[in-house]
Amino acid sequence: MREFFRSLQFKIFAAIALVLIGLMLRSALSSGSSAITASVFGTVVSPLQALSSTVSDFFYNAFSSIASAGQLRSENDALKKQVSDLRSQLVNYNQMQQENEQYQKMYSISKENPDLKLTPARVISRDPGQWYSAFTIDKGAVDGIQPYEPVVTPDGLVGETTQVMATTTVVTTILDPTVKVSIVVSETGDLGLAHGDRDLAAKGLLAIDYLPKDSAVANGNTIVTAGRAGVFPPNLKVGLVQQVKTQNSGITLYAVCKPLADPTTVKDVTVVTNFTGKNVDTAAASSK
Repeated sequence: MREFFRSLQFKIFAAIALVLIGLMLRSALSSGSSAITASVFGTVVSPLQALSSTVSDFFYNAFSSIASAGQLRSENDALKKQVSDLRSQLVNYNQMQQENEQYQKMYSISKENPDLKLTPARVISRDPGQWYSAFTIDKGAVDGIQPYEPVVTPDGLVGETTQVMATTTVVTTILDPTVKVSIVVSETGDLGLAHGDRDLAAKGLLAIDYLPKDSAVANGNTIVTAGRAGVFPPNLKVGLVQQVKTQNSGITLYAVCKPLADPTTVKDVTVVTNFTGKNVDTAAASSK
């Protein structure tokens, strides 16, 4: 019996008994056992509640983040579509605006020359090797364009069509030596021949030959087409006289002319496809 009281089992039993007795005494002193029970339960359960709350918050935040990411992705896709639609609308608006500007320019030309049949076009490329003498437009045979038709802007004559493809056309400008235009000086009525010159072309200028020796042509005079041979209609503005000299022969005068329309910078042009007195024989035009 004495050995039992000294054993480990008894000591554990005694410790538990003392704890229980202490709890009962505390309960008695605090008027009831419910508080003790609640305290003991709270002590045991509280860490579990905290752990549960932490785990719950973690999964809630995780799922919330996933849901938010999905929503943001959806909103981002919607915004991208809106941007794409707005860009398309802007492109369409710009195209409409450009077309409107072209028709306004064409109307301006038609108002001054009501007998002209006109087709608007845009410059789409220039040859770097001959930037001053040729460019390509976005209209061709399917649009009714033919070789050797005048190309103009509201400012004046730019050149003539030379190589006509199905949907594009090469325009040779008045700065090219191969383009020759019968002209008249508005102020004096004197006739002459305007043509490109390689030395002058680099400066954006034209040469005018065969002006009468007794002509009163002077700097600032306006040069217009004479309308001869049916290649260019009459009264198309060409340029302004910059300089007048006597030619080497001494028989005629020579003038330098600044085109009113700069062939090297034009973007929108108009092709004159028909006019009163037009020479429809392009073979004759090409032999000029």
